[in-house]
Amino acid sequence: MQKSGIVRVRVCRLSSGERLPLVVDRSGVPIPAPNQWSLATRRPRVQSNTLIEELRTLAHVHEWAERRAINLQQRFQVGNGLQPSELNALFQNLLYVRPLGRELASRRLQDVSELRAVANSTHGARVAVARDYLVWALEQVLYRLDAGDPRQFGMRDRVSLIKRQARDFCKTSSASQVRRTGLSSEQRAQLLAIIAPLSISNPFHKSVRYRNWALIVLMLTFGLRRGEALKVYVTDVNVRGRAPTMRIVRRPGDANDSRAIEPAVKTLGRELPLHQEMASLLNLYIQHHRSKYPKSEESPFLFLSEEGKPLSLRMVNYVFAQIVNRFPAFDGLLTPRIMRYTYNDMLSEAGRVNGLDNAGFKAAQNYLNGWALTSNQGVHYSNRDIEASAAIISLAHQQSLFA
Repeated sequence: MQKSGIVRVRVCRLSSGERLPLVVDRSGVPIPAPNQWSLATRRPRVQSNTLIEELRTLAHVHEWAERRAINLQQRFQVGNGLQPSELNALFQNLLYVRPLGRELASRRLQDVSELRAVANSTHGARVAVARDYLVWALEQVLYRLDAGDPRQFGMRDRVSLIKRQARDFCKTSSASQVRRTGLSSEQRAQLLAIIAPLSISNPFHKSVRYRNWALIVLMLTFGLRRGEALKVYVTDVNVRGRAPTMRIVRRPGDANDSRAIEPAVKTLGRELPLHQEMASLLNLYIQHHRSKYPKSEESPFLFLSEEGKPLSLRMVNYVFAQIVNRFPAFDGLLTPRIMRYTYNDMLSEAGRVNGLDNAGFKAAQNYLNGWALTSNQGVHYSNRDIEASAAIISLAHQQSLFA
């Protein structure tokens, strides 16, 4: 069997600061078809990080084909594509990805299986990318045929087959999607007790305890995405005066950012108020702990690795994975995205306690999350609050029946 990592994504940083991902083979040579698809149809329309994830899917497609001795390039050139059984096997295989890679390996993470399953929504997105790519590849051949060429009918049937089988897989993923909720109040309290820097249960090395504490508390307090947290500059944090604040700023193509995969602020920029306790926490981290990292004074970023480099997106995942490894009760419950759900649950509770009406709460929630003021995204992040309110109403209704 061939070694893993036959096909991978290499990210090149252009002089403009743009990250350009390319699918390459084991020798580092770009593979033509996926890169042509990316440059022609996706690069003008999506952010760099989205492009990287899409090309990772196509790298998976090509590696899967090589392991099965399928010459995709040849199949594309003659317009044959994949057979129905092969499509089914590929779409099913896209449910799995390999562990997080070198960064975790360097930390000697133990007991990680060879493959892990992705979320249903992620599986559906990966199938959709593979579908678009396979259809595009066949259509390139189709468009070169003369209008009266009888081969076009068979090729159109193959295109329809790809779309139909992909649609069936996407429906399955959507139907089995689990509604996400944030952590309960008890789980929040347990998490905060675990990550307290002086806690005997803290799973982190002493050198990164305060950094991870500040990172998780920020994500829990403001519902920050990984990219938003990692894009915060030290100068974005104003801990002085009677009204301390923290700014979330969009900085695409940041010349100061050396990361191959650049974190991105996907929402609107905004200024967030800091409670005095939060301001003190951040000041403690900046002045007494971040300053101990190598060359920290040369980097503008709030969160750094132990080597003094900007913290990577994958290392944020690793921080949460360490907690789950030590406390299996959090398995499936604790991820960066769940922090956003938890934040919006707590926001709903605070809005109710402070007597905000629906319109006032929606406007405040949209601003704090960086959404457009007319957005309805808050509904997707309020499952626990909706369920709690529904339970109260249902119990009151039942009581009226039995009174």
